Amino acid sequence: MADRRRLALVLAAAVLAPACGGNTTGPSGSRAVVAVTVDPNPVKGSQSPLTGAVSVGYKVVITETNGGSGEVLFVSSQIYDPETGAQVALTYFDGSDLVVFVGSKKIEPKGTLTVPQTASYILPDFRAAAQMTVNVQIKDDQGTLLNQSVLVKIE
Repeated sequence: MADRRRLALVLAAAVLAPACGGNTTGPSGSRAVVAVTVDPNPVKGSQSPLTGAVSVGYKVVITETNGGSGEVLFVSSQIYDPETGAQVALTYFDGSDLVVFVGSKKIEPKGTLTVPQTASYILPDFRAAAQMTVNVQIKDDQGTLLNQSVLVKIE
């Protein structure tokens, strides 16, 4: 039940936050616009025949498309059992984690930031296929919060 509340909170934030602010330009130029993709898509899982654990590795690719820039506040991935909806794995990188693992939390105008991610999970009956949501929040140089989410299949 708590997982569904958490998911509802994340989705509500993603829907409501982009409506904040009306400033499309500021002192440093254009407002940032970002696209989020996952590579590969769909993500291929590797399942241990001994334990049933599924391991996945993928990259979250954040691309600024409008000539603005900003700071990535977090990159989050949640994996769900497609039959029950239960969350089975969570990966969360905040700005400090991005500096350590990626080298920067800054997205430059027309630039790309690639965030490598890994996760492991176990589903009942040794099933491997799952659903994953990836959420990214950015604060552009004008102070506007941008939220992007993508749904990806794990095979």
